[in-house]
Amino acid sequence: MTSKTSETKESQKSSNSQSSSSSQEETTQRQLSVDTKNLTENQFEQWVAITQSNQMQDTHPLRITVSKSDNNLYQAKLDYTATQIDSVNTYKVNSSGELEAIDFEHYPAMKVVSQSFPEIKQNQLTTNQLNMWVVAVQDALFEQKGVKPGIDVVYDLEKAAYGNIANVKVFKIDYTPSANGGADNASKTLINEFRINSDGNLEIKDVNNETGYRIISKVYMDTSMVQ
Repeated sequence: MTSKTSETKESQKSSNSQSSSSSQEETTQRQLSVDTKNLTENQFEQWVAITQSNQMQDTHPLRITVSKSDNNLYQAKLDYTATQIDSVNTYKVNSSGELEAIDFEHYPAMKVVSQSFPEIKQNQLTTNQLNMWVVAVQDALFEQKGVKPGIDVVYDLEKAAYGNIANVKVFKIDYTPSANGGADNASKTLINEFRINSDGNLEIKDVNNETGYRIISKVYMDTSMVQ
């Protein structure tokens, strides 16, 4: 009996190990199979978000605005969500399928900053990576109401951790000029809360939902589920 039980446990352990290994291989293969010369808009936005977040020294939330160049290649500009200023950085995909960004030492020249599509683990995102996902979804929510992010409204994010769950709060910012003509006074109003669940899906707090949250995006930087 002991021998058979041991064999069963070893068999289960081997099966679980193979399953885990297979899952990891599938994830890697999915990332490596991305054709960077034929990206979807979502893939391009993912690539920009991961690359930019790896270079950032601060955690100020950034907005990614995607468009296409005259030769039909994706390009993007990045700006802060809490202010109305010039763009922070610019990215584009060149004809060789490489990601380029502004070369600030030789502005306005561009330089290659990434040659391969990154691996994305949605339940292991950094603060900046999570922030960019929340911004993409929050912008889509504003746009559905006819509000233009960065023009009609500016906002900031605040991250907190509840246990192992990353929670992000969105605060609308209202600026009021100070009486002496100095720096603006600002008031913040909480408008939404987001979190990543154990499956790596982005959820939004929903007062009409029994659990308090509902999934609003299942794919990193994707806004197709937003409503």
